[in-house]
Amino acid sequence: KQWYQRRVAITAGDSDGIQHNRCQDWKNRALKNCKIVKNIINKIEANNHKFSPGCIYCENCMNLELKGGLNKIPEIILCQNNLHSQEELETILSHELVHYLDHTKNTNWDNINELARSEIRAAKYSLECHNDKTKLVKGPNNPEKCSISEEFKKCVREKAVTSVRIITDKNSQEATSIVDKIFDKVYNEPL
Repeated sequence: KQWYQRRVAITAGDSDGIQHNRCQDWKNRALKNCKIVKNIINKIEANNHKFSPGCIYCENCMNLELKGGLNKIPEIILCQNNLHSQEELETILSHELVHYLDHTKNTNWDNINELARSEIRAAKYSLECHNDKTKLVKGPNNPEKCSISEEFKKCVREKAVTSVRIITDKNSQEATSIVDKIFDKVYNEPL
């Protein structure tokens, strides 16, 4: 089913047009300046696939929980109506680029385990879990804090479970079970 709406035209003073232009500007900056975005694109191209920024679209998404997605063409859709900053766009774009990379490796998106695998990889290799929370380190002044790798791994798992839940309409318990079944093996895969 269609989860985004293709733009027909931009009209002056149109709030969608303003969102669209802002999204396009953020996208172009991310492609030019974001190291993780550029690294994932290099991996896509190293996989003998020519990547074109023309396959990244800023569109309105009907589901307000979605920030972006990859359709079956494949095209990356950035949900312009749900993105609020350059940093947020870079996070979502890097996540969707990992899915794009997995698509070039013939991922079967209809297979729940392959979908979960890609969600784990996207959470790990995108900017999703690269934040202050995952940088907390246990030490004499912070005995209650987890190590970087523990917090990061926990974040990757939680993001993958959330993505599987949203995409498949599974409940939290079902999504958690699907992710947990393959998590350790997939977590250790290289990009």
